[in-house]
Amino acid sequence: MARETLTPESPVEHPSPPTTPEEKLERDRPGLKEWLDLRLGWWGFVRKNLDEEMPPGVGWWQTLGNLLLTLLIFQFTTGVALAMFYTASPEGAYQSVKHITYEVPLGSFVRGLHIWGSSAIVVVMVLHTLRVFFWGSYKKPRELTWVVGVLIFQVILAFSFTGYLLPWDQKAYWATVVGTRIAGTVPFIGDSLVVLIRGSEEVGALTLTRFYAAHVMILPAILLALVGLHLYLVRRHHIAGPVVPQRGKPVPFYPNQLFKDAVVLLFGIGIVIYFALAFPPSLEALADPTGTDFAPRPEWYFLGLYELLKIMPPGYELLATIIIPGMISIGMLILPWLDRSKSRHPAARQWIIFMGLAVILLIGVLTLKGILETPVHPEGGHSAVANFVPLT
Repeated sequence: MARETLTPESPVEHPSPPTTPEEKLERDRPGLKEWLDLRLGWWGFVRKNLDEEMPPGVGWWQTLGNLLLTLLIFQFTTGVALAMFYTASPEGAYQSVKHITYEVPLGSFVRGLHIWGSSAIVVVMVLHTLRVFFWGSYKKPRELTWVVGVLIFQVILAFSFTGYLLPWDQKAYWATVVGTRIAGTVPFIGDSLVVLIRGSEEVGALTLTRFYAAHVMILPAILLALVGLHLYLVRRHHIAGPVVPQRGKPVPFYPNQLFKDAVVLLFGIGIVIYFALAFPPSLEALADPTGTDFAPRPEWYFLGLYELLKIMPPGYELLATIIIPGMISIGMLILPWLDRSKSRHPAARQWIIFMGLAVILLIGVLTLKGILETPVHPEGGHSAVANFVPLT
């Protein structure tokens, strides 16, 4: 047998040198995406949500929940920025807000975002609640989802009320005087409740401290817990489809519904930014506890309650301050159990729809009345509210 010879042109295979531990580690090192996914599983979570099937007929109305969540995050961000310059004392609160508004770069803009953002949150929360109500989306198995949403609504209103005092100007001070005095109409414990809320007999330093603590610590903690629970329940039971089932196959959240969400988010945030730029926040004169000639006026979302107080004859304050608002709040909480109909269609829930429309009409008319009667620059005399709810 002839012996095979290698020519100079024949390639010679040499064994590759052994890989050092450092080289092996470098070769097997994952990118940032893989590193995070291995430890957090974030990409799988994102894909699961993007691929979630949406019932046929789901569309623009279902974007309100994500818009509300985005506005809340926006509000937290601007609130933290404002807190960096704020002083929670009667001596420093007004001056710090004045400093933010007129001296801090972009301070007026950020404060405007926070103020107009609070109004936007109330508007979106109302629209979201009405959508769930009219669609009957609170029915089995989403009863607890509705209840948690109603509690979130109450917490958002508490945010608005506690934040109203923080500028410590005349408008904020006297509106808080009247607002806290409403607690005094509660039978037997009213006076004690007023002292508990204010910290003393009068609205003063302790009131500001308590409102600030509630606004930046207590209420955010409660809201985060409720929002987390609400999101969990939404993910568990998914979004309810239209009242009348639509024909067609379920479609994934991405890209159609995600596109609608993005459009609504950009529009909503854009509106808040526009109002913050076009209508910068104002600041009334420094709060003067002795100057009782200032007519207290709340923000528009509390005007309905104030107008209800104004039309009540003397001696019937309890009806306007406790009984009617309490019945509405309790009715909302127990709505899934009040509505015994098995169908989500409005035609099968006529008395529930009628009661809901009556409440909407009452609040809407009183709020509109308050807006139309609110002077641009309130001056002189006590408001009618002050006559029914003593300024003490």
